[in-house]
Amino acid sequence: MESRVIRPEEAHSVQLNEVVFRYGIGTAETDGALSMLEVTIPPKTLIKPHIHSHEDEFSLVLAGQISVRTGERTIEEIPTGSWLVKPRSVPHAMWNVGDEAARVLEVVMPGGLERYFEEIAPVLRNHGPDWTKRYSDLAEAYGLTILDDWSDELKAKYGITL
Repeated sequence: MESRVIRPEEAHSVQLNEVVFRYGIGTAETDGALSMLEVTIPPKTLIKPHIHSHEDEFSLVLAGQISVRTGERTIEEIPTGSWLVKPRSVPHAMWNVGDEAARVLEVVMPGGLERYFEEIAPVLRNHGPDWTKRYSDLAEAYGLTILDDWSDELKAKYGITL
């Protein structure tokens, strides 16, 4: 690992549906130790609920207000400046119920989750005959369990979309 500056124009950006993941520090820059991602969540948008089997996630709400469900606990109205701890193997979901975009800094340890975002983006854009298999295979390859039942429940309760 070497000292360096990653300028805004050098950062990578991946869009999954309407959510944008931007990162300049990933597994390549940290020898796999961690990845740092800035996540922009549009108004009334849910990030698909899931479980990580490989990573712990730590978050800082940079702008806006979000809500989170971790395990069976739901915390609404988490303001800018709040920190979140989402340990591996604990199901979680994050969403923006506000009228303005929210931005969250995600630190993921160990790094590498940005590769999943890069690989899943074209799958989400190109629904085809084997879409469900490609979607499921990628989640499995990265140790993710997608919680569709939570998605349905949260969308109905909070009027949010994916």
